[in-house]
Amino acid sequence: MKNQNVARRFFAPLLAAAILLAVGPISAQVQERAVGGEVQTTIVPRPAACPAPFSVTLDARTPYVLTSDIGSITNYQTSLNYTKPDKAYLHTFVWKHEHRCCQVTSATMTVVMKAILPGAAINSPDAGNDDISIIHAGVTVPPFSDRIYNGITRPFPAGQTATKTWTLNPAALALLNTNGDLTAYVQDDTSVTSATLQLSGCCLTN
Repeated sequence: MKNQNVARRFFAPLLAAAILLAVGPISAQVQERAVGGEVQTTIVPRPAACPAPFSVTLDARTPYVLTSDIGSITNYQTSLNYTKPDKAYLHTFVWKHEHRCCQVTSATMTVVMKAILPGAAINSPDAGNDDISIIHAGVTVPPFSDRIYNGITRPFPAGQTATKTWTLNPAALALLNTNGDLTAYVQDDTSVTSATLQLSGCCLTN
């Protein structure tokens, strides 16, 4: 039995090395531990590194709206720093696959806004009740819909600023990967100063 234990301690690391050579470039870690006087060797695969990672920031400086994204919304405008009330703001972010076999793995939307009208109360028909949402194919992408001025004491004056930052969930990422677009919607008494969609992901080739 002693000779068998010695043989196992000698051949186990060699077997692990042979397996690592066989799998080629896949990264792995060899773990050894003593169990009952014997050495047990475990090969733990590590996630393979992305061959071609990417990071890109889309912005709203060039107005664009994909009409299939906005459903029945008709009273809207697409300009940053718009100064007249009673028109919603819309911008469609479009991600184009620059390379073959790419996937977005994380994304953050940031919208900076300013009240065109004062906000008297949370449900008042001025900037106080304005909402912001992410929409696609005419419907809100849950859970991305919220009052713009949450956390800001009402009443507030015209010119009140607010920033909304959302980290996209797997469902929103799936829409981006499948369709390549998402639209930001801001209700009608609030101006948008800037809007960006920051994307990170992986391509199989450069």
